[in-house]
Amino acid sequence: MSKAPPPEEPTLGELFEALGENGLRLSGDAGLRVSGITQDSRRVAPGDLFVARVGGRSNGLDYVEAAQAAGAVAILTDAPGELRLGLPVLQVAHARLAMGRCAERIFGSPSRQLSVIGITGTNGKTTSAWLCQRALEAAGVPTARLGTLGFDFGELSVDSPLTTPEADVISGYLAQAVAGHARAFVMEVSSHALDQRRADAIHFRVAVFTNLTQDHLDYHATFEDYAEAKGRLFLELEPEVSVIHIGDSFGQRLAERAEAIGRRVIRVGREQGDVTLAGLELGDFGMRGVLRLDLPQERRSVPFESRLVGEHNVENLLCCVGIGLALRAAGEALDLDGLVRALRAVNSAPGRLERCDTDTDDLTVLVDYAHTPDALARALGAVRGFVPEGGRLWCIFGCGGDRDPGKRPKMGDAVGRLADRAVVTNDNPRSEAPQAIADMILPGLAPHAIEFSVILDRKLAIDSVIAEASPRDVVLIAGKGHEPYQLIGDQVLAFDDRVVARDALARRRSQTKDSG
Repeated sequence: MSKAPPPEEPTLGELFEALGENGLRLSGDAGLRVSGITQDSRRVAPGDLFVARVGGRSNGLDYVEAAQAAGAVAILTDAPGELRLGLPVLQVAHARLAMGRCAERIFGSPSRQLSVIGITGTNGKTTSAWLCQRALEAAGVPTARLGTLGFDFGELSVDSPLTTPEADVISGYLAQAVAGHARAFVMEVSSHALDQRRADAIHFRVAVFTNLTQDHLDYHATFEDYAEAKGRLFLELEPEVSVIHIGDSFGQRLAERAEAIGRRVIRVGREQGDVTLAGLELGDFGMRGVLRLDLPQERRSVPFESRLVGEHNVENLLCCVGIGLALRAAGEALDLDGLVRALRAVNSAPGRLERCDTDTDDLTVLVDYAHTPDALARALGAVRGFVPEGGRLWCIFGCGGDRDPGKRPKMGDAVGRLADRAVVTNDNPRSEAPQAIADMILPGLAPHAIEFSVILDRKLAIDSVIAEASPRDVVLIAGKGHEPYQLIGDQVLAFDDRVVARDALARRRSQTKDSG
């Protein structure tokens, strides 16, 4: 990431004061000025405050010498006791929280110069963020986006290894957006980030909830802990307006809890809420219906249509309309009708029910990022609408290694219920044995009357299905979506489902032509 120049250089004393109770001790020159902040010793620039966290996978104190050699002028750490590190030290109770506060201060509080929109939920974050950015841009609001697809603003596009980066990185991107004259900044906020306080220093004008289903129980001790982490965005981080999809019981309770503590809430839902969609028609063309707005400042009905397919995209689109209403309620000058018109033309995000076939192919192939039981069921339900009479629905899928094992049989069950043929394959096995992962999926598939096989080589699985599928069949390749890599052991291998599928389709076309 290119470094956005901070508009001012606060002193260590000013940073310590900004930390409040989280600041424990300042050792060294309180008048020393700081021009940047990072926790990555490889990215330290002269004048930076280096953040040395302890208690994680590595001890940040081990990198102080390298940071000092690169030009760091002070250290922020949560290490206890009296420290002699050769530089001034800010000792804090919670390093990530302190890093966020300091980053906001160093970069001139960029989140308060933008309409920051934070989106959380198990599924739909990436699509909602994508739709929101595209629609706001079309409605005349320059908008940056940060999330699973990376950072995107204007001509700049940067990959991100995390859905929600660390606080110093977030503030750097916010500052870049301010420098580029953005008005809005939409970002995905993961449960990990909320639990670890990565986003606590950000001022959210709008907070958005999509849905809650099982995921990340490899990290969170219980589903209740996972839910409460999501809820922090609305209940603790004090957004100006909350847009909450009330399609599940957690969303309904969250809206009630937020209102009970004085938050402004806009409820969205297919049939109930302040923003609903009546007379809904779904098909391979997308969707159409009547958007109904029932708020004090907006009571009207608007014809609505979208190219997006699948019932799951109804909630994504409703959330985007809710965001538009929330921005207006928070004082942003926004043409809501322009935003609704823009949503008609926006295509789905990369790797989200993305078509790989062409008009000359005799079967349909789609790639989707679905990697939870709920997301996979939704994707299969949407794709079922593509299957013509006499066709079959295939699903190629796996489960990620070193991630919540409890969802594996549930994903098998979703495929067994909703597909006609299935192939279990590798996703990103990471350090786990691929066959062991497959063995945990199969009990969910086995009770169903569905033909299935296990082909652990993902390329071979895709090639085999596309070669074997009959004309008029539909193939869903699930789990990795936009990802251009596969994680096997400690290797990061170049692999893109979309590229593999298109190559296999090209071979199928060639063989069909030769046989004809």
